[in-house]
Amino acid sequence: MNKRTAKSLGLIILMVFLSAEITLGAEPIKIGIVWPLTGPIAAAGSYLTAGAKIAAERINSQGGIIGRPIELLIEDGANDPAQSVSAAEKLVTRDKIDLFMGAWGSSPTLAVSASVTKKYGIPHIAETASSVKVTNLDGKRPNPWLFRISPHSEMDARNSVPLFPKMGFNKVALLLVNTDWGRGSATIFPEVMKKNGITHVMSEFINQDATDFLTQLTKIKNSEADSIYIVTEQAQTALILKQHKQLGLTQKVLTSSGSIPEGLVELAGKESAEGTYMLVYFAPWFPELTKIPQEAKWFVDEYLKRGNSPKGFGECYRGFDGLKAMKAALDIAKTTDKEKVREALAKVDTEGLTGRIKFDDFGQSSPNIYVVQVRDGKPYMPDFYKK
Repeated sequence: MNKRTAKSLGLIILMVFLSAEITLGAEPIKIGIVWPLTGPIAAAGSYLTAGAKIAAERINSQGGIIGRPIELLIEDGANDPAQSVSAAEKLVTRDKIDLFMGAWGSSPTLAVSASVTKKYGIPHIAETASSVKVTNLDGKRPNPWLFRISPHSEMDARNSVPLFPKMGFNKVALLLVNTDWGRGSATIFPEVMKKNGITHVMSEFINQDATDFLTQLTKIKNSEADSIYIVTEQAQTALILKQHKQLGLTQKVLTSSGSIPEGLVELAGKESAEGTYMLVYFAPWFPELTKIPQEAKWFVDEYLKRGNSPKGFGECYRGFDGLKAMKAALDIAKTTDKEKVREALAKVDTEGLTGRIKFDDFGQSSPNIYVVQVRDGKPYMPDFYKK
């Protein structure tokens, strides 16, 4: 046997070893995904995709699921309800997917849930959407096939508003994107603030593709508000912070999930981002906060090793945890039969990057929610967390 033949044989043996548990020629488990890959939210979609690919490759290298590899079929929904529904319909009717994840924003997720996954009976992981209505519509579960791993706006409010006085937030203005996400927060946050003795000064709405916020910020500047809670994605938040600095506002800022220190510093500049507080569900800088610190550190290292930007840490983990929830369900079901997978999802109890993934009767999980701050251009765990 010559050296070339021996090397080739060695590679073949290694490949067989890595996929030993995957049945030869097994049909892949098809996971359909709709995320925003174009439009104003395209960056979020790219970060989510990076996290999902890390999870998929890890799963396949460890033998797949029930002896089968997984295959990701990712379509662009542009965070638009109609386009997201069309993309999801294609995945279900033409690509014959086994499970579905998406569609980032609350509005497209609600549309896909009502028009596609509920209609066809497709197990659906909602990885991002924040509207309470996704899992609880007037006290009822709107789609028994949908399971959400991210917290909704009411959970954000319950966890963050009690901390407002410690951040110096006593009279708060809300600046919100005009989608189901923002409109839901505009209803819930004032209610929770009132219960906690915090004054809601005003709510100002912005379009998803807006780049000029001077009108809204001027109103807030001239109001009695001492702070602002911003509800939109990271790129738009960064533009708001730039204009906040430009106008000389003194109001403190808290941002919604999806924004992280590295992202705001890079996009808004160190001076504009300095002092900003933000809600996060995964704190990659502090893996010890999770119950799986080694896995959390591995994910962070793997994400960066692949050349991905640190500013994507506000989104990438969602794709990873979404696939982790799916794998846990399939391991329980031991089949891709959709009804059995749905039943298995209700039994999932595993640890993700965002905390415990375990669904209640509404299909809602309760991940961790933290507040971090930008200090000297870096992530900082505020002093009120320290004993």
